[in-house]
Amino acid sequence: MGVGRVHRLLRLITVLQRDEPNTTGGLLRELGVSRRTFFRDLKLLQEAGVPYQHDRAQGYRIDRSFYLPPINLTVPETLGLMLLGKSASTQRGRPMVGPALSAIYKLIATTPDPIREACGELMANVSVATDAAPIGDLESRYHTVLQRCIDQGRTCRIVYQSPVDDDGLHAMLCPYLLHYVNRAWYVLGYTDVHDEVRMLKLVRFIEIEPTDETFDRPENYRIEDKLGAAWRLIPEGKEHKIVLEFTKKVATNVSEVLWHKSQQHQILEDGRCRMTFTVDGLGEIAWWVCGYADQVVVVKPPELRDRVEKMLHSAIKQYEAKPRPKVITLGRKTKSQTEKHRPDR
Repeated sequence: MGVGRVHRLLRLITVLQRDEPNTTGGLLRELGVSRRTFFRDLKLLQEAGVPYQHDRAQGYRIDRSFYLPPINLTVPETLGLMLLGKSASTQRGRPMVGPALSAIYKLIATTPDPIREACGELMANVSVATDAAPIGDLESRYHTVLQRCIDQGRTCRIVYQSPVDDDGLHAMLCPYLLHYVNRAWYVLGYTDVHDEVRMLKLVRFIEIEPTDETFDRPENYRIEDKLGAAWRLIPEGKEHKIVLEFTKKVATNVSEVLWHKSQQHQILEDGRCRMTFTVDGLGEIAWWVCGYADQVVVVKPPELRDRVEKMLHSAIKQYEAKPRPKVITLGRKTKSQTEKHRPDR
């Protein structure tokens, strides 16, 4: 069920709980929906067990005996919500995080004071570091627009700035779904320019304009249908069996993280870690391997070993091409010089 329909149903429930008459015509005007949509929403309420009634004089209304069930949170559940809220608070500018925090705080407020206060004291000893986040509000702004287009099945005109295309992309987009990965939001959808499904990063959009044109989204379309066994975002059309060996220095660290769904690892007798993956494409994983520099060796395939070797040699050449900055060793400073350069406390 789309977000738009959820909001519409919640508003319908609110309207039907009031004491005023709720005739069909009045509800259609107030809710701004068609007659067909209105009766379809009523059917959904009935299927969900919401006991609405209808009579000629008063119209539609929800039985006064119907209330949302009380929520009795346990101590672990309360602590879990508080931790989730504390973690999410560092990402308040992210799409939907603000509303999620509001819901979390409302749920926590339903707990008895002694439990809430005790859990609050425990959480005072927990800290959460701020994760990387985009600069500005473009991600949240475009997330809302695209979410609405996906819900309504509407196309949109886009202007998109690719890092490899100086002119920018002007296209019609049929958005299928939103995907969060690598600390960023992406939209997956079909573009008329590429004539295929592409994944576009929200912060790179320059303009998104919804149209009145609709499209049929493929049934049961999943993110896996596009990404497959890609390391992160870019499948290349060929799967490779990857074998890496990490030094003892980083073996424990690297084995504590699930980097890919196909991952398997083994700690060897000398303390090294052998990791294997089945990955579609070598480009993305090559960058990841280079991040471990001299702490990892590519065992196979040879293509990945050659690629990583070339990337590391290229990095060395960049340092060799630039002379080292001269380091000037200053003599021992006098007391007055030391005090002169001492920073303010």
